Amino acid sequence: MNFWSGLGVAALAVLLLTWVIPTYGGRGFAVGMHPRTLATLGAWVMLGCALALALLSAIALIRQRLGFFRLPELGHLWHQTWPFLFVLGFIVLVDRFPLTWVAPFMIGSLLLLLGERRWHVVLLTAVIPALGLYGLTAHLMRIGVV
Repeated sequence: MNFWSGLGVAALAVLLLTWVIPTYGGRGFAVGMHPRTLATLGAWVMLGCALALALLSAIALIRQRLGFFRLPELGHLWHQTWPFLFVLGFIVLVDRFPLTWVAPFMIGSLLLLLGERRWHVVLLTAVIPALGLYGLTAHLMRIGVV
């Protein structure tokens, strides 16, 4: 799995370096630095780390005499898929409803998934950031920033 993850991230980094950053990198200067500089540096770091991961994983697979192509069991596949579906569900909810309505449910459900069972901790941790976000945006709209 690490081998293929490394190759996937390396492919994404190459895509960023060859198309996304040159096309959509922006113009001008921000804080004395060209906007593309930090993005390009990050993409090169991604590429280096991904290639190192793929190389080290390939060496480990060859030493253990394991194949590069193995399908995970169905239980493992579900274990790797459900977090993406969880996030996708909340992305759909945020698209349909305001973030300040969805955020408490998202934070609370994440806390429940992490094993927190004290209702007052879940309630306060879920509601306080959403209230802070609402207060901040309402204040910024009142003074004319947003």
